[in-house]
Amino acid sequence: MPAQRYSYTAITLHWLIALLLAFQIALGWALEGNSSPELFARYQLHKSVGISILLLSLARLAARLFATRPPASEGPTWTRASASIVHWLFYLVMILGPITGWLLVSTARIQVPTLVYGIIPWPHLPVGRSWHEPAEAIHGAMAWLAIGLFVLHIAGALRHQWLLGKPELQRVIPFAHDKAVGVAVGALLLVVAAFAAGQMVYPDKARPPVARKTAPPLAAAAPTTALIPAAESDKAAPAEEVAPEDAAQPLADWTIASGGRLGFTARWNGEAVDGRFDRWRAAIRFSPDDLAKSQIRVTVDLASANTGEGQRDDTLKGSDFFDTSAHPSAVFMARDIRHLGGDRHEARGSLDLRGVSKPATLHFTLRIDGDRARVAGTALIDRTAFGVGQGEWAATDVIAGTVDIAFSFTATRPAS
Repeated sequence: MPAQRYSYTAITLHWLIALLLAFQIALGWALEGNSSPELFARYQLHKSVGISILLLSLARLAARLFATRPPASEGPTWTRASASIVHWLFYLVMILGPITGWLLVSTARIQVPTLVYGIIPWPHLPVGRSWHEPAEAIHGAMAWLAIGLFVLHIAGALRHQWLLGKPELQRVIPFAHDKAVGVAVGALLLVVAAFAAGQMVYPDKARPPVARKTAPPLAAAAPTTALIPAAESDKAAPAEEVAPEDAAQPLADWTIASGGRLGFTARWNGEAVDGRFDRWRAAIRFSPDDLAKSQIRVTVDLASANTGEGQRDDTLKGSDFFDTSAHPSAVFMARDIRHLGGDRHEARGSLDLRGVSKPATLHFTLRIDGDRARVAGTALIDRTAFGVGQGEWAATDVIAGTVDIAFSFTATRPAS
């Protein structure tokens, strides 16, 4: 007698959840090691897959409770009871596992926003820190229970199919209306592939920190500069004498043209993480012939930090890093601008970041052609001097204390 089959909805949900569970268990084992961009990405993916499993499992439970399904397989009472227990324990794992993971994220000391697959915001649960340890213990237990249930479920299906000669697999494997041997082997291989993928996703690039061998683009001519609190003994190099130009250039207000870039590079376990600020503005009053009265003021919208990964960007805005709700902007102000010879200049002033103001210096190259100027520079910032990185992020063994800054832009002045 041909076996009655589950609906295609139930079959689809069954295999989607099975593959995601295999992937998720393997991915969970990969959530070890030193903090790194790869580990951060694995955690974000682990959260997204967990939420997917939760939603799909609720849909599968609704289908089981309210939709017509094939009758239970005949057999001794103990086998039917065992099968029922395994099935309901699977629902426990598929629902309680993600919920306890959600509790872990919601009660973590460092609150990292959750975006499902980097797109859909997912809220934290409104619970206290006291939930964290119980949730952690239950979450780990659910993973081991899932592994045991996987083994029992597969063993039971194979027992019914080949030892008892009951066509159980045909009821749940797509397109397997007759003999299910080939399709069963294919399905098993697919689950193994999902498990292997969970182990291999975002591999660690284990290598020691290395120094940058090349300067950032557009700034090759600018010397490396420390944009850190200046020591009392930090004196400017004497400016080289240059021949006066034929006509003195008056002090003018320069306007930044579109297309400028203010970028940064942090190092996480030696791995470069590049980013930029999408919103910033500069007020520049400058003349190469009147540096004493020249001024530069740059205001950076810290909430516009963009590293190409939404959850990491949200973390940067939080209280452990930029704390943009309390300190939305960083401001560099320079009133001491010096010519170092050729195209090279130096600007000394102060940097206000996260409510901390420190003396700061940067270098840049400047090329003026008529009423158009091209500016490019590099610098370093000591994030620890400004409190960027609190708690476990304050140490510099995982995230380096110095951050590379690279900027370039074109500016114009009113025609003379």
